Amino acid sequence: MPVVYSYSYNKGLKKKKNEDAINVVKNKQGNIISIICDGVSSHKDSAFSSDYIVNNFSKKWKKTKFDHYDTMKNWVIDNIKLLNLDIIKKSAETNKKMATTLLVTVVFEEQILVANVGDSLAFGINNNRITEMLSKDDSFVGVLLEAGVITEEEAKVHPKRHALTQAIGISENINIHIREEELKFDYILSCSDGLTTMLTEEEITDILMNDDLSVAVNNLISEANNKGGIDNISISVFKVLRGDNDDK
Repeated sequence: MPVVYSYSYNKGLKKKKNEDAINVVKNKQGNIISIICDGVSSHKDSAFSSDYIVNNFSKKWKKTKFDHYDTMKNWVIDNIKLLNLDIIKKSAETNKKMATTLLVTVVFEEQILVANVGDSLAFGINNNRITEMLSKDDSFVGVLLEAGVITEEEAKVHPKRHALTQAIGISENINIHIREEELKFDYILSCSDGLTTMLTEEEITDILMNDDLSVAVNNLISEANNKGGIDNISISVFKVLRGDNDDK
């Protein structure tokens, strides 16, 4: 099934600089990949790490051509591991701390692959609502939420809500979360936490459903800023076209 996409980013209102990086590109077969990195603010060169990973991942992906889904999946995992080691090496060489989240979302023929480290998240949307979270939340509160220790309302005000349990560039041993699904969703939303900390799931889907895709993405950013814009905001949206030709 054909897929259209839109993506954008914004510094937000509170941060002095943009430490997010995002890109959506196609490879030689036309397979789409979304790459989002959210640099860890407590690390001095976090903006470099997020830009470096997105730029290098994008360049490599453009040159690829895969015979099978599993070949593509292994390529993604191997390159995440390599880029993690790259950031660790560059951090040691420059004596500057570098770390970032990484969220990779791929549509390959009739399948979806999501790979992530950190708290940038991906969601599947059907029937005008978010039906599944496709990534794993590597934030401290994400772990507590999954364990049922705190509620979503408590998570929003938890003092450690921005703390991560892992990120790219911290350790050679990373746990890359992998989610594989059939192309069963109407939309696939990928974003940094600058969106999800500002808007509820209902607010996100209401905005997404009510305009053309590119307009809706920009409206999501505007509304996140209207709610305070406390962080950088990066968003990509894939829409699966099931017999229609518009990009709404």
